[in-house]
Amino acid sequence: MKRSKPEVFIVAAISAAGACFAQPNEPCFAFLLKGDVTTVCQGKTSQITHRGDIESFAVSEELSSLAYATSQITKRDAVSALVAYTATVVSLKTGASKRIEGVARLVSTCGGILGDQVGPRTSGRDVVTGEDLNFSPYTFFRCSADRRVVAGFVKDGDTKDQIRDLYEGIPPSTKIAAVGDVSTFIRNFNVSPDGSKVAWFGDVRALCLLSGTGPAQCVDHSTMDDPVSVSNSGEVLVADGTGEGCLYKNSYDFSPPRRGETANDECLGIGYWKPGLKSIEFLEPIGRNPQWLSSGAADLLGKWSITAPRRNAPN
Repeated sequence: MKRSKPEVFIVAAISAAGACFAQPNEPCFAFLLKGDVTTVCQGKTSQITHRGDIESFAVSEELSSLAYATSQITKRDAVSALVAYTATVVSLKTGASKRIEGVARLVSTCGGILGDQVGPRTSGRDVVTGEDLNFSPYTFFRCSADRRVVAGFVKDGDTKDQIRDLYEGIPPSTKIAAVGDVSTFIRNFNVSPDGSKVAWFGDVRALCLLSGTGPAQCVDHSTMDDPVSVSNSGEVLVADGTGEGCLYKNSYDFSPPRRGETANDECLGIGYWKPGLKSIEFLEPIGRNPQWLSSGAADLLGKWSITAPRRNAPN
């Protein structure tokens, strides 16, 4: 899809929990809450997993699958620890599961679920099917469900791990954003399932959405982490800082401090934004790793949850 070079319009925003906001067109989403996958669908909140140790997850609607990542310390000394990561991939229709070692983070894209794309490589393995996706010269990429629209970073010059700006097209033809405008955690951009929208954010730069041939529309944000989720209608979910203090037991288990406790970092909540809103508004005061879902996918997750293994139970 050919797009003109965007002119970025920044809208000043103040993140405010409890602000009034337009009802999302997408009725359902999932997120991580204290180490467990949780869904919100048509006003009902449901805990899907019962483990308390999930650090990342993704759902593929096209493949009716859930993948989640956990970790275990395998060796520790006085100054460091060796951590082993494992992804568990589950068929939501049959309940069958498999484990893949060495996968720490997951993202729903390209009609499947990709694991870490580590280093200057030009492929990403779908953890559900095992297929290696390759969109050379892209080194880090996201794509539409039918894989016809691809966006990402490409190698530039002779330096092995040098990357340049965020591009779209096969071959890369349209510059979407300068590399300085996208998070150094370069997984933090995504393409909508139908390929009509691209969303991204930077460490100190705005959260932006590009749709069609017009300019990107952007909004300022607080501390932001995890992959962005963008719907076909241009609604965006992010894990954003709420401005309130939280006590973190680890990266995925945190909550406001109780009496006698002291916060050690800013809370992350589930932020919602679409063009036309003046600020990111919070759907959930605590949580991270959000992803839009259809009601059908939320229903599959709920049915699987009834018989899902608990932590330390056989997979």
